[in-house]
Amino acid sequence: MTLNPTRNSLTSTFVSLILLSTIIFNAQAEDVEGFIIKLKTHYQKAPKLEVFGLNYHYLGREDPEEAWDYQSPERYMALRLVEIDLVKKHFIENDVHHFSGGLTANRVQYHNDDGNVFYDKNGLSLGKRIITQGLDTFEQFRDQNFMNLDFMAVKPLLEELDVGATITLQRDKTSDKTTLTHQVSESNTVDYVFNNNPLQLVSVDKKEQHELNVYNDYQTTNGITFARSILKYRGGIKKPSFVHRINQLHILDKIDPVRFQVPKEFGLIIPESDRTLFSTEVAPDLYLVSSASNSNNLLFKVNGDKIRVFGGTANPQLAEETIQLILTQFPKKKITSVYVTHPHRHQIAGLKTFVDQGIEVIADEYSIAAIKANPSFADDIDKFKFRTIKHEQVIDGAHFYVLENMHAKRQSFVHFEDSDIIFQSHFLYIAFDNTIAKVIPNFTKTFIDFVRSKQLKFNRIVSNRSNNNISVEVLDKTYEAH
Repeated sequence: MTLNPTRNSLTSTFVSLILLSTIIFNAQAEDVEGFIIKLKTHYQKAPKLEVFGLNYHYLGREDPEEAWDYQSPERYMALRLVEIDLVKKHFIENDVHHFSGGLTANRVQYHNDDGNVFYDKNGLSLGKRIITQGLDTFEQFRDQNFMNLDFMAVKPLLEELDVGATITLQRDKTSDKTTLTHQVSESNTVDYVFNNNPLQLVSVDKKEQHELNVYNDYQTTNGITFARSILKYRGGIKKPSFVHRINQLHILDKIDPVRFQVPKEFGLIIPESDRTLFSTEVAPDLYLVSSASNSNNLLFKVNGDKIRVFGGTANPQLAEETIQLILTQFPKKKITSVYVTHPHRHQIAGLKTFVDQGIEVIADEYSIAAIKANPSFADDIDKFKFRTIKHEQVIDGAHFYVLENMHAKRQSFVHFEDSDIIFQSHFLYIAFDNTIAKVIPNFTKTFIDFVRSKQLKFNRIVSNRSNNNISVEVLDKTYEAH
């Protein structure tokens, strides 16, 4: 038997479906609006911050490309003190980073009506110089710090005007949690998860940015309740990239104006934006590639119709600019190899650009193993041509030394004996103005002790970063000061 539904019955069914969906939609909208009202009532207890300070410490990410051993990456410890004036749009930030090998950076950044200033109290990379930046950094800094406070992280949700159109709600009765999905824009979706009893923010997931913050350990101090523990996941990885612990939140009347004064011994720096490369002959057939900012320094040696580059680059663009500069200067010669001192990101990030042009990579055995294990090169590793160097090996007059130290499990440097020049990367943290840093890492001592024990003669040390003309006198003063 064939059923032939009448036109009226189809219409009736269609109308019923519309009514049912309308009821469900209205119920969902009322549920969302009701929960938002509940949240607003709850967060009325939160402090109305205008000027406040935040003191916290955290463990930084495990990063194989910056670790002492790429096979066992470790975290670093950082301490941070922040004061923010939301009315005047000012802030001061002081952070102390403790990296492996005794490397300690003590950095200050502040922002007021005159601009943004950054300097390092310990003088490791900047010496007595400062970096001055523009006036557009406050909003980004404010938003980053709002995410450290659960009651500030929910502000975009509570300030949404079109709740019914942009926010949806899901309840999980098993876990007793509620998830609000906020469609901020077509390319910006944020999930907020709350415990229902007690009502507390559990997590904020910025999906498109691959940023997940998980909040825990709620405590009340001086009448203010907030999450003391924050796990920050970045890039979709399963382990937390940062493990935060808030020590203190305090309300301020103002930021002390003294905090915006740069110590008298500090002075201005060449703008960081001045990165145009130039080439200078520093010895017969040996050339320095650098820029006005001295952010990256390389050497290259001309040997007949072949050129060998000493030092890697921090990104592919810089590698491309370096290759172009060299070949423009010597159009009839060929770059045949590039030497890297150790497998950290600033040395190897631009390697593929060299490899794509058939250029051989020279490094010690450990560094080559780390490069082969690096996920960034997984699809192209078969294109890499390697040449392994050994401790005290000599190639075309360049003497290579591979040291055990606390910066990288194996790290090498090269001595050009005929030119009295040493090229190294990150054994030394001596700023471009030759400031003697307040602290030196133990791997700096390892390097200086070795150079002295071998009685290596030099009148200039070229660092891959910052200072490309370290003298014997500056090296001795650095060692003797500590």
